[in-house]
Amino acid sequence: MRRERYPTVWAVGCLIRSECEDAFCSNYQSSVKIHTPRTPKDTIVPLEIIASVTVTLLGWLHVFMLWFAIWAPLVALLEYGTHRWIMHVANRLLDPQLRQLKSHVAHHKGANTPEFVDVPLRNCLLLTSPAFLLLASWGLAIGPWSAVVIPATALLAWSFLYKYLWERMHRAIHGVESNWFQRCGLMFRFFRNHHLKHHANGRVNYGTVFPWTDYLFCTWRDRRAARASRSKTGLVPIPTNSVEADE
Repeated sequence: MRRERYPTVWAVGCLIRSECEDAFCSNYQSSVKIHTPRTPKDTIVPLEIIASVTVTLLGWLHVFMLWFAIWAPLVALLEYGTHRWIMHVANRLLDPQLRQLKSHVAHHKGANTPEFVDVPLRNCLLLTSPAFLLLASWGLAIGPWSAVVIPATALLAWSFLYKYLWERMHRAIHGVESNWFQRCGLMFRFFRNHHLKHHANGRVNYGTVFPWTDYLFCTWRDRRAARASRSKTGLVPIPTNSVEADE
């Protein structure tokens, strides 16, 4: 009835209503974000870049593990050489004040505090420093530095790992610390017997973390040392060819 009596007003009202509905719908759609599944092309980082980075990281890890294996024999030889020709011999060239010799002689006489049982990280870094210098020279002469960083990182990792292994094994062998190595059963007994024979005779069994070096230098002793049973750790004074050991 109203539509027939007031057609103009009715038309204007319908127009206003239509415009309000359109405005409301557009504002609602802009404020509410409709989730649509993304395609690979819509991702922030393309899958090609992710795959490339993954392959690169795996390649670096492979090279690191390769160099880690390459450095292992060097670390073993450094352990043997340090133990035999620095800790048991008056070597003033590499140990001018004979601190390592005197400290090790005290350890063989029964001193088992960390000062005598542990190996300082500084010593590990000093022993491997020539290799670091060779790597640095190689990088300067040949380049690029990326070919030097991974080998150097692997050698640095060996320095930290060797310090950790030496201290855990050495402390467990001498009963200073109860740790995971003492729970290794046959392996622990093998390393303990090998090392305590060295304490019974200071001229054999220099390899502690790497016993195979004694086979290489013919200093392996597989006979039982009778004197090793005199004390809990089998410590007896070591024979040394240094006249300055007891200064």
